[in-house]
Amino acid sequence: MDPPDAPSGSGGLEYEAEDGSSVHSNGLELEGDSGGVELQPLVGLEPDDAPFEPQPRRSRQPAAPTAGSKVAYAKNADDGAAERVASALSNEGILNGLERLRAMAAQASASVGDRVASGGAPAAAGDRFASGSAPAAAPTLEEEGDSKRKKMLLLVMLTLFVALLGAALDKYKAVEVEHEIEEGETEQAFHEPKWKGLFGKGGSDKTEKGAGGGGARVINVEGYQPKTMVNVSDYILPGTEDAPPLSAAKGRPYFPILNHFQHRDPTSAYASKWGAFLFEDPDKKWDGKMRPQPDFTKAPNRDVANDDFPEGAWQKDRAYMEAFLKQAKLLVNRSIEGVYDEYGVGIPQDGSLGERPDAWWLNRNNFHAFKIKKNINEGGGGSWTTQQSVDGMARRFIHHIMTGDTMKLTLGGHSAAAGHGAGFNQSFIIEAGHVLEPVFAHLGVEFRAYNFAQGGMGTFQQALAGMDLRNKETDWIMWDSRMTERVPAIAHFFFRQAIIAGNRSPVLMAEGMGVNEFHNHAGAAVCGQGMGWVPVTVSAEQVKDVPWAAQYLQCARGSTVDCNAHQYTAGCWVEREDFKPPTGQNPLVGGQAGWHPGNRIHKRRGRMIALIVLKCLAYALDKWEEIGTEAGYPIPESQWHVTDYYANIRAKTKTTPGCWGNTWRIGQARKLEELVDEDGVLEEHSMVDENGRKLQATDFWPPRICNLPLQGRSLWGPRDNPMETSLLSIMRKNPMGDIEPEIKTNGYMQPPCYQPPDRPAPWTVPPSFLRGDEDPEASAPWIGWSRRLSVEGEEEKEEKQRQLRGLETMEGHASGNFNFFTPSYGESSGLKGSQALTRHLADGEAPAEDPYSDPNKIVPGLGLWVKWGRTGVCDGSSHHWCDKGCGSGCLMGGTQDNRGMVCFTGLSGWAVFDIKDVKHGFIGARMEPWHRGNEMSTTRGWSSVNNGGKGNYGKRGRERELHEEAQRQTMQEGFEEMEREIEQDILAEGDHSRRRLGGGQSCGWSSYTFEWALNGEVVTWPKGEYCNHFTRLSYNLDVIKFLDDESKTGDFELAMRLTNCKSECVMCLSHLYWA
Repeated sequence: MDPPDAPSGSGGLEYEAEDGSSVHSNGLELEGDSGGVELQPLVGLEPDDAPFEPQPRRSRQPAAPTAGSKVAYAKNADDGAAERVASALSNEGILNGLERLRAMAAQASASVGDRVASGGAPAAAGDRFASGSAPAAAPTLEEEGDSKRKKMLLLVMLTLFVALLGAALDKYKAVEVEHEIEEGETEQAFHEPKWKGLFGKGGSDKTEKGAGGGGARVINVEGYQPKTMVNVSDYILPGTEDAPPLSAAKGRPYFPILNHFQHRDPTSAYASKWGAFLFEDPDKKWDGKMRPQPDFTKAPNRDVANDDFPEGAWQKDRAYMEAFLKQAKLLVNRSIEGVYDEYGVGIPQDGSLGERPDAWWLNRNNFHAFKIKKNINEGGGGSWTTQQSVDGMARRFIHHIMTGDTMKLTLGGHSAAAGHGAGFNQSFIIEAGHVLEPVFAHLGVEFRAYNFAQGGMGTFQQALAGMDLRNKETDWIMWDSRMTERVPAIAHFFFRQAIIAGNRSPVLMAEGMGVNEFHNHAGAAVCGQGMGWVPVTVSAEQVKDVPWAAQYLQCARGSTVDCNAHQYTAGCWVEREDFKPPTGQNPLVGGQAGWHPGNRIHKRRGRMIALIVLKCLAYALDKWEEIGTEAGYPIPESQWHVTDYYANIRAKTKTTPGCWGNTWRIGQARKLEELVDEDGVLEEHSMVDENGRKLQATDFWPPRICNLPLQGRSLWGPRDNPMETSLLSIMRKNPMGDIEPEIKTNGYMQPPCYQPPDRPAPWTVPPSFLRGDEDPEASAPWIGWSRRLSVEGEEEKEEKQRQLRGLETMEGHASGNFNFFTPSYGESSGLKGSQALTRHLADGEAPAEDPYSDPNKIVPGLGLWVKWGRTGVCDGSSHHWCDKGCGSGCLMGGTQDNRGMVCFTGLSGWAVFDIKDVKHGFIGARMEPWHRGNEMSTTRGWSSVNNGGKGNYGKRGRERELHEEAQRQTMQEGFEEMEREIEQDILAEGDHSRRRLGGGQSCGWSSYTFEWALNGEVVTWPKGEYCNHFTRLSYNLDVIKFLDDESKTGDFELAMRLTNCKSECVMCLSHLYWA
């Protein structure tokens, strides 16, 4: 049935083409006149393309092997040899060889037959010398040729036999596809099922249908593969050089994306129905070789000049670009359709849709209405962007693909956005990343989605650090914290800092919170996300026919089932053969609450976000092709350079209205006693005057920080690049050479309990996919999926797996004998007892000259305590390996909320930080003075500052064991207390009076003197004066300002300590901010 007329703006991507026609689709193009609407794929398939239609097995007709039919075993062989080996071992080569054999045999037979018929048969062997006197006549040229043909025939038959035998024995290895998804490549936070054939052990080969051949495609991938792994950062915290793999200090290495070929999916269960990315370099001389590229690092934002592209660069090769864009558009289109089909309204690219009723087409139209507005104030429901925005996005997309840049999607928000109740890897921004990451990998772009939402909080404490904690290379940023941050100025500040403190003037995304000003005044790209139609659930029987992703998502009125009872399905563990958790696993992820959506809702929302990005990407590819057709390749620099584009938006943002000014000051200084009545009960009216205005004070943070590119370091998480953005990275070493005394046993040095990746979970992918069905139900990430192919030998592959996962030092941990709160790191390193604590215990001697002999000298103390919190790589991405300690009851929950701190007592000595490149004379910090002495064991038992200059370095034997036991117990208690605090703050999210007044309101439980110094100039504040300077910016965001003088710039030493108290007083620091 032809689809009915689609109402304008009701669904899909809509924009006006140059000829005036309306382009409107998920990826569908609406064409036609008043006689009806004809739906055609956005990326049309010409009759001779047919890349997705299953093909019958080829007859024995000679055909040249394609570039994709080559292998790369002969690393040192010449190209011709590799070509011959590839041709012999490929399916096409075998068929072609048989055909050539048949043709040559027929030709030889015909030649001999012709000669016999003409009387030219050769003489019998005994008659060669007739009459015994004269030799027989010399053989004719024809006879010589016939003899050579026979010899060649025998040689060809022998060669073919060897080739066939080799193919039978080695074909599986020649098409070796990695069975496990390796970290950082295109990992989807779930694992591949054991498919029959190539993906599993045993079974028949799974052919790549739709690729134009009947057998598995042999890919020449060796030349396209990266040889070494990389980490997100080259930063190494001093003293952690020998940290174990997958600890926070070591990070999680991965193979970088270098080209368009290293990721393929030739044997996917979805390939025959949905297609696969089968792009090949049209110039055969480059097969298996990476094309030459300019040095992008020498140009700002990788904006090299077009003249810098060397001869052979793909960006300037028309044939390459035309073939690449064609495959790229098919890739984007099937990924869009894959999302649609997850909810029952997709169009497979093999033409198997069949007849659909009018209601189906209407539901499809309404599934993801998406409009490109000419004016931001233009009406219309659903998801949207503007023409100005999509043109800016197109510039960004084209640039990133041309230069191999990264693409980062970032979220800030509260507990619901963080995925509490649903699981971190099922949170909506990570679900969007599951769809988008493989698409961009095929296009040569490393894509990452980051969820920096923090339960019980919001975004302000992160935004005060500019983009240091949220990734300065962010391209697309979303705010979702309306529940905890209702003041519009906070959302505005979040986006404002993203532009002026980041490097890329990102696309801004929020639900009606402060993006219009940036669009209209600064020229920023903006967009909004709607939801649209979903299939409904009516009964327990009817839901069996509802697509898996939509089951119980929305119950119809009068439904006989309760959808809420099925909202949370994310579990904590999937059984695996190599590891059994030593701690019992909870059946479901924790954090369920009335305002925390379940994982089904998160998945749906993530898909809607992914569709916005994909539809804008489709627009960009069309635009790229249009410009290239007219102007050639590479397209003009004015169409893809981003430096001026970023700079113009950044400059205009500083004059964009909406941030704090003289009308509303940042923060509110107060003392606890100002907020309670005589019975100690908080008074709601105590923070406002008779006119309803907030009380004023003199120690506010300056409104000028709105336009300062702020910087910062923290121990709260998740955060980008956790070690480099931690407070430890700017802490000064103590005289013993350590950043902090417990550096060898702290959480950032602890490895995980088991090895990645996690197994595929039934709450993440359809059951038919897990079963390995031949035609599984749609799963958008896997339809666009990309995997890194390998032709490595077993030994080389095993070595890379060791490099990746650190098996040399992790063997045995997978069996569960490692516990976060035991000193296993020292044992796994071959160190025992007191040796494992610190590298200085071998000599155990303090420096020859006592560095603490001068009490007025600022020297880092020996009694500092770093409360790290969650262990592992907690970087906010789906590539994390966070909170995998053996004591966890939900190893696959993935939660990354963390509240680490640097703490000190009156006996700890100075905490010293080096703050570099202060340009605008501002330094501040988030402080917590309300902790009690029993929370910190480092200085327990000391009677003097720094324990007489020895700290805990001199402890030996039983004394050392007791100290270590106390430290582990303190870490355990601190971790549990942190989780309780987060839970309490989450419960306060719905109580706005409590959120205004509560959370960190105390200035401390005992008396103390707070001393701080900038570049050696000491300032002394008794507790009362400290409280006068203690300023509330938002819920649980209490700060101290150390510098507010625009004339003071440069590098600063910031030091702080407590005096006039001992171990009973504790001060903690979680964030440092400066500009």
